[in-house]
Amino acid sequence: MKKAFLVLCMVVFAFTVSCATDRPVTTVKENARSFEKLAHEHYNRGDFQNAILFFRKALSEDRKVGNFEGMASDLYNIARCYLNFGLYENARKVLDEAIEINGHIENNSGLGDDHSLLGAISTREKKYEEAMDLYKKALAFYRDAKNEKGRATVHNNIGSLHIKMGRYEEARESIESSITIHSRIKNHAGLAAAYNNLGYLFELENNPQKALEYYLLALGEDQYLENSLGISSDLHNIGGYYKKLGDFENALFYYKRALEVNRELGIIARERQDLDMIIDILGTAGREEEKALYEKALKELIGAEEKSS
Repeated sequence: MKKAFLVLCMVVFAFTVSCATDRPVTTVKENARSFEKLAHEHYNRGDFQNAILFFRKALSEDRKVGNFEGMASDLYNIARCYLNFGLYENARKVLDEAIEINGHIENNSGLGDDHSLLGAISTREKKYEEAMDLYKKALAFYRDAKNEKGRATVHNNIGSLHIKMGRYEEARESIESSITIHSRIKNHAGLAAAYNNLGYLFELENNPQKALEYYLLALGEDQYLENSLGISSDLHNIGGYYKKLGDFENALFYYKRALEVNRELGIIARERQDLDMIIDILGTAGREEEKALYEKALKELIGAEEKSS
């Protein structure tokens, strides 16, 4: 009887161990995604320095377990940080690795992302024809992947490129295609970017009423998402719109609101832009006492920036 009991216990024990080992262990992947989430939080606040640190940690975790899709995504995000730093060759090198991985696993959405980002780099370098070719490749990958969000984003990027090349009608067509898709899939972030682009196009075409209409639409979308980076850009754009019209009171209102957002985010470069605009307007308006206050704030900001560098 004792022997029978012993055998039964051993069988139960073996069954328990077998069930436990059959369950996949995902701790490393979970760590990678936690790092990735932290990285995105920093990126969305414009803190690219900390964002790239956490994206690299995510990449290190994904490499430990050969998570190819995760690795390709991490590399793409690291390249985005390099783009914001102006380190274009670093971004290209990282994207080459991402493209190799995405090609191997036949991830067309990932390939679309990679080529779209390469297009953005070429645009920054004013290699417009090269950028257009890269955006067209990205569109093809997104179509194969049935990735509507990716397609809409690239259409908006192509619209920006047409604007830079002075092709306003082509720009309008591309941006409106982007808006149509983003509206259908309810992508508010994409809509904000496209509305901003269309507002800028109307501004270039000397249609101030339509320009303001779309700038305000962009602001509404970013406020809906609580996208602080987008909100600060929208407020700055609206301030610039009123400055061009010579409506200094409204211009000051929006530049000051943009400054408040950027101060909370701690984005010094944007704070300096807002302060420069405010100081310029106050000088033009002859409001010397108020101007001196903002000049002092700018001097203190530059001093703090120099100490931290």
